[in-house]
Amino acid sequence: MRELTATIAGGSLEHVVLDMEAGVEHLSRGTARNTDTLLVIAEPYYKALETAARVALLGKELGIARVLTIVNKVRASDEESIKQFAARHALQVAAEIPHDESVAEADRLGIAPIDHDDSSRLIRAVEALVKQLLPG
Repeated sequence: MRELTATIAGGSLEHVVLDMEAGVEHLSRGTARNTDTLLVIAEPYYKALETAARVALLGKELGIARVLTIVNKVRASDEESIKQFAARHALQVAAEIPHDESVAEADRLGIAPIDHDDSSRLIRAVEALVKQLLPG
């Protein structure tokens, strides 16, 4: 993976998104070397947020300039505890993607969530995140 990220970094692509497996092993293998933004994805549970905080700290220690957390499957009852956790652990939350039953329905139908309901709260939240990450 280190060779792939080095090759991509030397290429002409302006933006590249790599979906890495969960965990920190890939970071310790040097894949973060040519990374300018690390998105840490977590669910809104204490253990998941705790892991996200550790991954975010490791990303910062490895010199990644922008380390952002995205909390997925967020319900209204989760929002305050996410804010409190993030404040206590200096976790920069870029987005809270809402829990959305239309995702499960799209999965049952075998189609992408955007093709099932392109105006859902989840789709709007993801679109806002993309605009935040890639302004202009």
